[in-house]
Amino acid sequence: MSLLTAARRAWRAALPPQLRTIAQPVLGPALKAYVRRQAEAPHDAGDFSGPIRVVGDFGGSYGIAHSAILCARAFEALGAPVEKVDISGARLDWIGATDAARSPGAWIFHCNAPELLAALAYLGPKNVRGPRYGYWAFELPRAPKSWLRDAGMMDEVWVPSSFTGASLDGARAPVRTVPVPLFMEDYRDVEAAPRDARFLAVTLFDFKSSMARKNPQGIIAAFSRAFPGDDTARLVIKTQNGKLFPELLAKLRAMAPPNVEVIDEVWPYAQVKALIAAADAVVSLHRAEGFGLIMAEAMALGTPMIGTGWSGNLDFMDETCAMVVPARLVPVEDPQGIYRGQMWAEPDIDAAAEALRRIRTEPGLAQRLSEAGRKRVIERLSPQAWLATLPDGVQRAALKAAAAARRADLSRPASRA
Repeated sequence: MSLLTAARRAWRAALPPQLRTIAQPVLGPALKAYVRRQAEAPHDAGDFSGPIRVVGDFGGSYGIAHSAILCARAFEALGAPVEKVDISGARLDWIGATDAARSPGAWIFHCNAPELLAALAYLGPKNVRGPRYGYWAFELPRAPKSWLRDAGMMDEVWVPSSFTGASLDGARAPVRTVPVPLFMEDYRDVEAAPRDARFLAVTLFDFKSSMARKNPQGIIAAFSRAFPGDDTARLVIKTQNGKLFPELLAKLRAMAPPNVEVIDEVWPYAQVKALIAAADAVVSLHRAEGFGLIMAEAMALGTPMIGTGWSGNLDFMDETCAMVVPARLVPVEDPQGIYRGQMWAEPDIDAAAEALRRIRTEPGLAQRLSEAGRKRVIERLSPQAWLATLPDGVQRAALKAAAAARRADLSRPASRA
């Protein structure tokens, strides 16, 4: 055990969680200021000689945690080994909690600006040598000023869409659009969930992501307008974490007519994909999205997509591969208080209802959207397309690592049968 680890354990033993919470208002600002100063100091920003490191919460089930997994997997798919640095235990209560001194190399932080200080403190800013990239996602037109400031701790900020990039105008680091990579092999042989002969529309969201932003109420309204009292059509609203917001969940269930089912459960992702694959259409009448991973995955599965024509999804979705619903901008109203003080989209319910009717009654249209959606994902979100968006230094480091891995494989003696 290193002296640093021993000291940290002694600190945490001397100050149990309750006392650390009490001390946080005093120690927290000083610790933040120290980490920020250290992070903005010179750190071999041009040195790519070491391994590529992908930093993230690799056990998390939320969007940016999943993006870390996909990023690491994309490098590996191209033959470039990476070092995965898990920060699931990161807390802003100690400097260098992992006490790991590492050689310089590219660092890709899959955590938003509010979590970045804790990640750097956990790793120790002086240990994070080499070029640093932050992968951030924000869902509204203007990111908080603190995000713009904290971009200065990174050499470049990557964002999943041009919409999110625009929200970071004025950031203290260059901003680059790097989409979330998808792997078509994950979607080719998905067995659709069992279903009956009814027309099936599906939408999915997490209550933690703001019900107002995801707008299932708008989807219920559009579905009811498209198929009023029609028991040959069914809408499934798949949610999770509704138990944390019981009043909102009850409100959603109360507004659902008999042909709309609300399922609030945590499913394995294979089951989620099976539901999407079974659907005749996936609908997202979101008011704002930083990227729109569910929409991209629906297209990869070949399920026709109906989505709001505003925000991050427009980087991979247009009228040639999806039913794009027009929208107008309105002031944000979010009862959960997650978002406030900006504008977001109000999708056209009549247009969404018409899109649902057309997909049901025009099989040729549904087939065309299915094929075009798959093609678009391959063109814009494949690991190869993703690699082309990365900085030249990272691309060269990845190709060099892949070549070294191939040489190492060739130099190994063949095993005897």
